[in-house]
Amino acid sequence: MLDRADQPDRWSMARKYGLLSAGGGSRYWKPVRHLTPGKRVFAYVGGAGYVGIGRVTGEMMPARDARVEADGTLQPLVDQPELSTEKWNDAASEDPELAEMVVPVEWLGTRPIEEAIWEKGLFSSQHVACKLRDENTIRTVEAAFGLDPTTD
Repeated sequence: MLDRADQPDRWSMARKYGLLSAGGGSRYWKPVRHLTPGKRVFAYVGGAGYVGIGRVTGEMMPARDARVEADGTLQPLVDQPELSTEKWNDAASEDPELAEMVVPVEWLGTRPIEEAIWEKGLFSSQHVACKLRDENTIRTVEAAFGLDPTTD
């Protein structure tokens, strides 16, 4: 789940650079470390709904170490314009209570927050990362993204 205050910025960055992020202390990024390569993820924005389905392609790392494709080359994530705003100033910090952590993801399908998938009865959680086990939610979201059902 994405932090409510940063939803548009975080989701825009996540879609563009193929990653999920968590920051603001180990309380937020520790659950993200369980997103290991090959795991499928359902991106959910609180108050909006499901905005993406993807597959984890690498281990969690500090944002300061992440490299993303921009303008046809691999560049440091922290050098990208999206990280120049005040709220991202701590992304490159070595302090684990300030640093932003990222997990690389290959998006199988995404949509803008304004087109998030939500209907009564779908699973949601306040946790940054959790195991999605609700079959109705999985089927509904997969169908909305035009993906074949898969199991993890």
